[in-house]
Amino acid sequence: MTTRAYLLIATGVFITAVTGSDLIARMTIAGNPLGVALAEHLHWASLTVAGIAFLFVPFVGVAFICGSANRRTKTRSAVALFVVALAVLAYFYYGGFQASQHAMLDKKWTAAALSIGLLPFFIGLPLLGVVAIAAAVLVLIDRRETVQAASLNS
Repeated sequence: MTTRAYLLIATGVFITAVTGSDLIARMTIAGNPLGVALAEHLHWASLTVAGIAFLFVPFVGVAFICGSANRRTKTRSAVALFVVALAVLAYFYYGGFQASQHAMLDKKWTAAALSIGLLPFFIGLPLLGVVAIAAAVLVLIDRRETVQAASLNS
């Protein structure tokens, strides 16, 4: 798999995680119907373009790390790391949007903003460190055979 494929998949998971988490939180916690929740999500997204870009950074980082690892390790290892990392990001982003809606109901505006705004820093950056270390370990223990090494073994 190429880095471009990892980026495309990471983008899809990011859009699904952020939009889905926000819509679910607005409908289940705030009690909004789908149309209202979608309108509020689109309004929020249009006002926080820079914030959304920061939310996207960990997804891009995971894609680049796994794409780089994929060139030196077996594809199954890089893909497994990629899937686990994206699942962790989606899980914590979902929790952040849930916490934000709970804070909004309690009129804790700062907590509501920080529940989402700090996700890239408190979840994304540490996860990128773990993924980079895991990728380095995978390259050491599950190295892709090169054509030259394969021909020497024959």
